[in-house]
Amino acid sequence: MMKKEIKVDHLTRVEGHGAIEIILEGDKVKDVKVRITEGPRFYEYTVRERLWTDIPKVVSRICGICYVSHRIASVRAIEDAFDVTVPEPIELLRKLLIVGEFFESHSLHVYFLALPDYMGYDSALAMAKEYPNVVKRAFKMKNLGNTIMKTITGKHFHGENIIPGGFATYPTKEELLALKEQLEEIMVDVEDTVKLFDSLDYPELNDPPILQMAISKDKLAFVGNEMYLSDGTVFTKNEFEMFVIESFNGYSMAKQSTIEGKPFLVGPLARVNLHLDSLRPKTKEIMKNMRIKFPSNNSLHQNVARTIELMELAQEGIELIDAILADYPSVSRVEIKPKAGTGFGLKEAPRGTLYHKYSFDENGRCTNANIITPTAQLQANMEKDLKSLAERLSSEDEATVKKYAEMMIRAYDPCISCSVHMFGAKFETLKVIRL
Repeated sequence: MMKKEIKVDHLTRVEGHGAIEIILEGDKVKDVKVRITEGPRFYEYTVRERLWTDIPKVVSRICGICYVSHRIASVRAIEDAFDVTVPEPIELLRKLLIVGEFFESHSLHVYFLALPDYMGYDSALAMAKEYPNVVKRAFKMKNLGNTIMKTITGKHFHGENIIPGGFATYPTKEELLALKEQLEEIMVDVEDTVKLFDSLDYPELNDPPILQMAISKDKLAFVGNEMYLSDGTVFTKNEFEMFVIESFNGYSMAKQSTIEGKPFLVGPLARVNLHLDSLRPKTKEIMKNMRIKFPSNNSLHQNVARTIELMELAQEGIELIDAILADYPSVSRVEIKPKAGTGFGLKEAPRGTLYHKYSFDENGRCTNANIITPTAQLQANMEKDLKSLAERLSSEDEATVKKYAEMMIRAYDPCISCSVHMFGAKFETLKVIRL
């Protein structure tokens, strides 16, 4: 039987460095590997012995794209450890910040990283001459996300305004009204984005349903205290590590996560699939006329799911600003007194569920940390999907298999840099010099 080895040594249009290896024997896939090739960055070790006030600014550097997710998950874990409950206006402003984060990240991904694959271009900028309005829309939507983040955090990237207990400063009423106006204006662009990605041709990949996971059983939510599995299981943030098991596979620098030894799906497709009934009426009305139907088992439809989330988030952003202004001005933060304890923070990042856990001594210094990122959770499922895709394309030439393999990985929007932050397991014996 003829053996064929297909390699993609450098994944393009993803955040970080990764590779793919597919080994075919006839029309069967013998092996699939997604290699995360970046070196470990030791964030879990770095925060040890640091004061609780330092941790959010350190861990937010795990990623420049989803720094808001790391920062919010971190402050929620710290507040949980110290038994701090923030008032509703602070929670509302955090949720509005999440709207900005998702607008920036989802718009960047669907237009600049994914769309060129389906339009036959090497990049979004190469499309500008023949599709100028599409590219303008891409920049407009991405820039709105940046504007929301800058307004609330003080900077487009790595804003320091997100702190345990709330925010260092609070946006003005005029700034919030300006954001509301922009969100109202963007609705047409978001609807056009949904229609565009619904119209694209996606290879068939309707595998049997797999286990899917998202925050909240009741509705589409981006922060919370419970996880919901598609088999009906609900577990708390304290039980996360009892269900999501990390291990090393020997060929990747990232840990690989499973539930009961099996791959599972997190991220936009899982969130939309699990929360169809709770979507807003306007979103449901648009989805009625879509060619692609949900729930979907085709992982390439994750890009379509991102556009549906953008539709939901645009509406949520407007509602959040109205709620914030109804009780304005508000206290921007609450006092925190450290104590010994362990806290957990759950947050839906654009790519999937993010988990932060910290333990502290009585002085508020970190004694232990664990961070489980979406890409680490998704690696096993990416390999499962690549195997299925490669078997369907086994009669095609190598260039075609490579093309669609990269499209599949990009559909997950992996943040590879995020997935190699750990120090644990085989790295525990290394001596790290704190600079």
